[in-house]
Amino acid sequence: MHLTDEQLNEYLDHETNEREQIELHLKTCHECSARFSDLQNLFLELDSLPDLQLTRDLSKRFNPSRELIRVPTRWFNLTVFAQATIALVALIIAIPFIAIYLQQIDTTMLVTSFAEVQTLWNTWLDALSTFEFESTAFELPTLPIVEMSSLLISLAGIFVVWIFGNGILLRNQIRR
Repeated sequence: MHLTDEQLNEYLDHETNEREQIELHLKTCHECSARFSDLQNLFLELDSLPDLQLTRDLSKRFNPSRELIRVPTRWFNLTVFAQATIALVALIIAIPFIAIYLQQIDTTMLVTSFAEVQTLWNTWLDALSTFEFESTAFELPTLPIVEMSSLLISLAGIFVVWIFGNGILLRNQIRR
């Protein structure tokens, strides 16, 4: 077995705990001895080269700069504060409506609907696991349409618009 380049480099740098074994191997193996001699000559040539001054400072490329850390703009902070305030006001206004709506909800209807959806989901997953392309009589079950009040639809619409607005806001913030 021959010595690896890593072992030879560690031996040259006095960074190895295997000095005796490496020295013994170098005395008996002409190939490793020649590689070690070439490596020594290379390092001697590198050490003999003059130190050159760089024409420009490259350290700025590798040191993190303050420009990488972006502080949110004042407009961004005001927008976030305004959104939080509007969300709090909307929540306070919606609490009485939600309380009335919760009283009208038939819990047995919810449990039954949830059980139906869960059964259909399991049926759909079972159908997908046994799906064959040749089958012509295969039909995926459809989920029941859940009736929603106009208040819930309005809240869902507001939520979608709010999420969309935040996406635009954050995308514009990242581009700067």
